[in-house]
Amino acid sequence: MCRLLGAMFVGTGGVENHLLEAECALFKQAVKGKQSDGWGIGFYAGRVPIVFKSEKAVYEEEDRFEEVVKSTRGRIIIAHVRKASNPRGLPREKLISPENSQPFHYLNYLLVHNGSINIPDEVVKRLGAYGGLVKSYNDSEAYFYLLLSLIEREKDIVTAFRTVEKTLMEIFLEEKPSRFEAPFTSLNTIFSDGEKLYAFTRYLTNPGKSICYGDSPVFEMCFKPDMDNLIVASEKTVMGDWVPLKNNNLLECWVEKGTIKYMLHDFNS
Repeated sequence: MCRLLGAMFVGTGGVENHLLEAECALFKQAVKGKQSDGWGIGFYAGRVPIVFKSEKAVYEEEDRFEEVVKSTRGRIIIAHVRKASNPRGLPREKLISPENSQPFHYLNYLLVHNGSINIPDEVVKRLGAYGGLVKSYNDSEAYFYLLLSLIEREKDIVTAFRTVEKTLMEIFLEEKPSRFEAPFTSLNTIFSDGEKLYAFTRYLTNPGKSICYGDSPVFEMCFKPDMDNLIVASEKTVMGDWVPLKNNNLLECWVEKGTIKYMLHDFNS
């Protein structure tokens, strides 16, 4: 199970507190949850993604992680610590590399994901030209390019998120893989096109409580809005006024007239 964090600022900001210093900073979540399979941070120079990734456990190279975090400034920042899923049953050495770490990026898009896509090969073979862009054995990369293909088809990011579960289920029912009961475990995502920040909570089962505070479902994301910034995370990094991002809800966040604005899309209705 991976841990995620995203931030949007009216101007330019950093996330040292949420990644390093806070009581339940992403680094401390990685230690508690033993997210040992890589980490990464992405931000934007204009609308061009800049990404730092490592295949090592973040707590095994704390100095490098701290250096990257403290040097990262941007209007949109996305971070990830990884505990690898392995729906293909591959040997570990194929799963652990910088290419397998997140965020994934292409053109102006950045994505981090928590969960397992149980049918990655079945997805990739339906991606057309996007399938040729897959560089890793990480099933989350197949999900990334599936989402991009849906954005291209639908011409709208919110509609793509609304459609992605249905698309995965259609592929699953066509392929009928006997090794799994569902096409995914979770589609929890933080995503950006360089202009807006999106976060999606979607999970099929609830395997327990949050890592640090134990006061929310482990897959239920949350966000902390303010006038000049918004933080969204797989779980809260500090105590305070966080808003739950409920199951099958999408958060859409942008800057308008010098203020953070956001909208919640409820896909249950």
